[in-house]
Amino acid sequence: MNKYIPSQIEPKWQKKWAENGVYLTDLSETKNKYYVLVELPYTSGDLHMGHWFTFTMGDILARFKARQGFNVLFPNGFDAFGLPAENAAIKKGIHPRDWTYQNMERMRVQFETLGASIDWTKTMVACDPKYYKWNQWIFLKMLERDLAYRGKLMSNWCPSCQTVLANENVENGKCWRCGNEVEQKEVDQWLFRITSYADRLLWSDPPQADWPKSLREGQNDWIGKSEGMEIEFPVVQDTSKLKAYTVFPETIFGVTYMVLAPEHSLVRKLVVKDREKEVEEYIRVSQKKSELERKAEGREKTGVFTGAYCINSVNGKKVPIWIADYVLADYGTGAVMGVPSSDHRDFEFARKYGLEIIRVIGKSASDQSKVLLMDDVLEEGILVNSEQFSGLKTPEEAREKIKDWLEEKGWGKRQVQYHLHDWSISRQRYWGTPIPIIYCEKCGTVPVPEKDLPVELPYEVDYAPKGKPPLATAEDWVNTECPKCSGPAKREVETMDTFVDSAWYFFRYLDPENDAEIFDKKIAKAWMPLDIYIGGPEHTLGHALYSRFFTMVFKDLGLVSFDEYAKKRIHHGTILGPDGSRMSKSRGNVVNPDMEVKNYGADAIRLYLMFLGPFDIVTSWNPDGVNGVYHFLQRVWGLQEKVTTNSVILGSEATPESKEDSGQARMTQIDLRIMHKTIKKVTEDIEQLKFNTAIASLMEWLNHLSRKDRIEVEEYKVFLLLLAPFAPHITEELWENVILGSEATPESKEDSGQARMTNNWSIHQQSWPKSDSKFLEEEEVSVVVQVNGKVRDILVIQKDVISDKEVVETRALESKKVQKFLEGKSMKKTVYISGKVINFVVNSD
Repeated sequence: MNKYIPSQIEPKWQKKWAENGVYLTDLSETKNKYYVLVELPYTSGDLHMGHWFTFTMGDILARFKARQGFNVLFPNGFDAFGLPAENAAIKKGIHPRDWTYQNMERMRVQFETLGASIDWTKTMVACDPKYYKWNQWIFLKMLERDLAYRGKLMSNWCPSCQTVLANENVENGKCWRCGNEVEQKEVDQWLFRITSYADRLLWSDPPQADWPKSLREGQNDWIGKSEGMEIEFPVVQDTSKLKAYTVFPETIFGVTYMVLAPEHSLVRKLVVKDREKEVEEYIRVSQKKSELERKAEGREKTGVFTGAYCINSVNGKKVPIWIADYVLADYGTGAVMGVPSSDHRDFEFARKYGLEIIRVIGKSASDQSKVLLMDDVLEEGILVNSEQFSGLKTPEEAREKIKDWLEEKGWGKRQVQYHLHDWSISRQRYWGTPIPIIYCEKCGTVPVPEKDLPVELPYEVDYAPKGKPPLATAEDWVNTECPKCSGPAKREVETMDTFVDSAWYFFRYLDPENDAEIFDKKIAKAWMPLDIYIGGPEHTLGHALYSRFFTMVFKDLGLVSFDEYAKKRIHHGTILGPDGSRMSKSRGNVVNPDMEVKNYGADAIRLYLMFLGPFDIVTSWNPDGVNGVYHFLQRVWGLQEKVTTNSVILGSEATPESKEDSGQARMTQIDLRIMHKTIKKVTEDIEQLKFNTAIASLMEWLNHLSRKDRIEVEEYKVFLLLLAPFAPHITEELWENVILGSEATPESKEDSGQARMTNNWSIHQQSWPKSDSKFLEEEEVSVVVQVNGKVRDILVIQKDVISDKEVVETRALESKKVQKFLEGKSMKKTVYISGKVINFVVNSD
């Protein structure tokens, strides 16, 4: 027997699988389809352990379902646009395209090393014009339906570079290029009107698809649908009115101040002259803070008084108007009414600046206690100091009555608000999809005609220009002809957010070479939605939300008939470095998959990752654990020495006469029971994504097999069939050497190698084993023996006599453990519950 050397086995089978097209999917065969997908990787240059973890999961499911008779599609592609390529261009002097394609070639080889059953004929590359042509087509369709528009949005602005920066370009509040402080500035940009789909994007209960609860709740919170009121507060010094949105209109009598966002359009109009300098300085400082900083929990609230007042119409009180950076201009109306007795944030602000606090919610109708501490703030209870509404419970009694009253008085109106903002897709960088817009002095903003798509990226650009986007430096590309008047015009120099690339790629896998349409609708109807989608929880508010939005738009375009593109989504876990922290080159704790494969082989790494725990586990890499799994595979390899070669194989064409001499006929009842229990357990565990416990079951069976002197070919065959999705290379090698070798007749032995490389030669083309229920039944049953209701022994009784009370009673009375509790006692009666318990009732004296 040869030694188990993964480096000799694995490349051989990877090559044979590719040459024989074992994993190619015929999309015309739509019966029993199964579409499994892992989120596409970014072209970083190397697969990390996170890739191995997630793609091994997808690969196990793909192999398992294919063996169950499903027509499985398991494709992959590359998320190839983005900032890292531009950084490489600047730092290493290599063009982003060249850097990206070099990385892709390396990653393709690494995916082969993994042994993944990916169909590479169904692929896409985000930076390929054949793909991003359809990003541009989607943009034009959005534009036709007023779902794409040019608008202003607060953005990260570097005053030194004179350019907009994406969040990832801002490092500790400073520009990644020049190191100067970044500020917030309202900038013109292209947006997708995702807010038009806010209600459809909300998850229902029960959900419309099997997606993680944390994702559904996270998206619903982000969409932030609320039903409240927009209330008007007349400004004292002029005729303007402040409009404040609130979901707590029942607290209107407790308003003691008003807060505006620093960017609110009325701030500079309202501020009194002697406070202008202080207000301008506050606005300037606020502009340097990101939205996340301003919204951060626990940060000290700051603000400044404008010197202006407005009127609370419900009681005629004059209310001071402040500005504070915790209020955002693009949420609600950008104005918030301060009710410090019933809102913890408002209380903190009022206490800091000495503003009035009026209790309007108490623990009882007579509660007039002062609000001195945070614990005194009440959001629910009984209204007090609220005129005719005092005494009402809030929110159940008071809220709707006050809404009706405010609308009747003309002081407010019911309104539905969303936290969700429209999606800014403008990026002032080079390596992305060009936005298909042309600007003409005569015709204005002109969409690029569909026949002229794709608008391809120019190759020669300055990646880090000052004061303008990179594409603006490619003058020959920028200067073009207007599609309408044929006059001189200029192209849009912004590119699209890379989330556009990943928002629909799973549709393109189905029809990657189609140049006439985005994808074939018939193919999409047959293969979509995805059956399972494996991705990361970090994409809850990005990719996972935008891709749902795109699918709904596709439905409205008549491309698909469904809203949700995946029937099931699961969130994978995270593999940390050996030190328990996230793997990072700067920390020096990165585990290189290539080195681990060199040491142990791909099968061992796959098995180890799946044996770590549940699929969503967050855990550290442990070299000792890899050693243990590698030893397990060595034992599987060594077991072939015990396999007999003169038995009939399970599933082969055995005649009735030969059945008596089959391997199964020579297996003991214990052997059969363990084998069929393992088949059942592994099958159920894979279905439930419990890969770790499936492997544990195989390890238990291996322990049993290792204790035997001889193993039937049938046992070894079934073991390999069950192990194959987890360890595809070693099982393929043993399948050829042991299983197929045992099936060859003496006459065919010399030509067996060629004969084996025909249809369905691979272990991965064999049917998945099925358990036989008759072998799952236990031959013996445990029966509890009691004396006066107390357990005195447990008997193991043969199942064929378990219904015979006399036999069970005799066995129980023979038990020495029972006899000592019966000595000197007279039997009153015997109670027997068949197969469970027998109870002797005796005199207690």
